[in-house]
Amino acid sequence: MSAYWMKVALGNLLAAACLGVVLRFAFVVELSWLEFRQVLHAHSHVAMLGWVYLALFGALVETFLGEGRMRTARYRILFWLTQISVLGMLLTFPVEGYGPFSIAFSTAHVLLSYVFAYRFWRDLEAGPAAGPSLRFARGALVFMILSTLALWAMGPIILFGLQGSAFYYMSVQFFLHFQFNGWFLFAVFALLFHHWKEIPQRP
Repeated sequence: MSAYWMKVALGNLLAAACLGVVLRFAFVVELSWLEFRQVLHAHSHVAMLGWVYLALFGALVETFLGEGRMRTARYRILFWLTQISVLGMLLTFPVEGYGPFSIAFSTAHVLLSYVFAYRFWRDLEAGPAAGPSLRFARGALVFMILSTLALWAMGPIILFGLQGSAFYYMSVQFFLHFQFNGWFLFAVFALLFHHWKEIPQRP
């Protein structure tokens, strides 16, 4: 994975960790200025969509397509546009919670993830990858797209005043389940199976 891309992903991890420290500190000292839930939203979004997503983005592209493909304009532009959306969420969620700007940046991230899934799937078909690693990589993309159906359901749920209802929490859990147990887990398995072939086997 490009060292610079990894530094960006780690920078997002550091930002999420700092927000986490502030949230923990709020249990020790009263921070009257802190909008706890809004900062919590920023923390979770940057951790998942900034740190984990972009780390997997870079690792998958380099592992399955090669470092040369990482340097192509297509993936570089996609990476940096995604990072801009992450920075937007980092800056807007603490200020407004779920507001027009934070929702706009979140939506941009979802749409960019669709572009990545489409482009990466197409490039996988043209690449040399095969076997379990390829199936796990494709499965990861499917689960990533599937998880976002819950996000699109949030609009109607909120429109009909169902915040806090079972439908609301089911949508949240649907998204988290297919992110963690689908997209993230299958992407890690894809990387592990791919690199397993490179480990010298004892006779």
